Amino acid sequence: MSVHLSRISDLTLNTSLATAQMVNSEKCLRIVVSLAITFCATCDHARCLEAMEQIKGLGYPLKTYQIWTVDKYRLGLERIPYGKHGYGVIGAPVLLLHGLYLSSAIFAINNSSLSFVLSDAGFDVWLFNARGAGLSRKLSIYKTPRSRPKMNRISWDFSFHEMGVYDMTAAVDFILKTTGYSKLDVVGYSLGTTIALACLTDKPEYNSKINKLVLMAPTSRLKSAGPPINIFKQFSKIVTVLLGGFDFFPYTEDPDTTYRLIRRLCSNKSVFRYCKTFIDLAHGIDLPITKDTVLEIASEFPQPMSSKLLKHMLQLLTSGRFCHYDYGPSGNLKRYHTITTPDYDLSKVTAPTYIVHSKNDTLVSPKDVKWLITQLPNVKDVNYIDKIPFGHLSFSLGTNMKEVVNSYIANKLLDNDL
Repeated sequence: MSVHLSRISDLTLNTSLATAQMVNSEKCLRIVVSLAITFCATCDHARCLEAMEQIKGLGYPLKTYQIWTVDKYRLGLERIPYGKHGYGVIGAPVLLLHGLYLSSAIFAINNSSLSFVLSDAGFDVWLFNARGAGLSRKLSIYKTPRSRPKMNRISWDFSFHEMGVYDMTAAVDFILKTTGYSKLDVVGYSLGTTIALACLTDKPEYNSKINKLVLMAPTSRLKSAGPPINIFKQFSKIVTVLLGGFDFFPYTEDPDTTYRLIRRLCSNKSVFRYCKTFIDLAHGIDLPITKDTVLEIASEFPQPMSSKLLKHMLQLLTSGRFCHYDYGPSGNLKRYHTITTPDYDLSKVTAPTYIVHSKNDTLVSPKDVKWLITQLPNVKDVNYIDKIPFGHLSFSLGTNMKEVVNSYIANKLLDNDL
């Protein structure tokens, strides 16, 4: 199925103080503020779908699908049914769940990316886009082909909880029905792991539909998160107020043209180093990546994310717990029948679990991952990367990600150790 959407024009990009606090850099702030302009451009929407373009550009087969959740959100899935040399033979399905401010494109940056490594290993690779992200957003904000985008066609009243109990379950059911398999593998990265954990705790029956669960840089509680994330902890009240002014963040009326503009700006030699600095500050260490990779990131990052989701993540950060969304005492009593928010019961995640994390990840602290390991009842293997510099974005952007992480995941999924 092909996707035909419109050309889009007239950009208005707004930024806020919260971005400046996160990057903690006056130079980066100047670059962000410089994007708050009106810009007229056209964008062939097919070329804006970065994951799709990367897949086709690298010579892999591609299929796309639209599915609906039970609460009426439209999701877009990309699929690589077999590798370059798969000769049309479709293997076992694996679902990849992207991280915060990302889309499925993060798994298709280059030929070392996880989607291509798994595809070449013989898997039927399915790329997930949570509600409001990537292809799911692009399918939802255009009323008809060649219409202007309208972000409020989506209700942004959701967090990672809904992405887990509604989006992930819809994707799993659709994939199993389409492929005829009774189980599939799931690989989550960063927020993708949070989505998976929320799904499998509140919908524990889905554990029986998962062959193996891989949690890469797993985000559960954030008690020991380091810079720059802990800046939000210090200014949590201010950030909460700022987020209350937006349905989603970063706010832009036309995200796809925004990414085209950012990529064009980052292509400029004098601006490029600031774009790279922004990525490094978010990463925590100097990330050895090529100029092309920086521009690919600029084409998709940061995806607009629900303010409610961001407030939920902030609640995890300030409470040091892995818990449901806090609606306040009266709201909690109505929804959870308790004044305080309940923790996610991780003992219900019974699917065979494999964990990959790193010493230099400033967002997902080894201390928090060790805590998570003690809570999960069926951890089969832990791959702790501590001998080389490897931060949070290294899992998806590092020049050595194939050797360090992706080959390990492919081997574990291929291993008949269960």
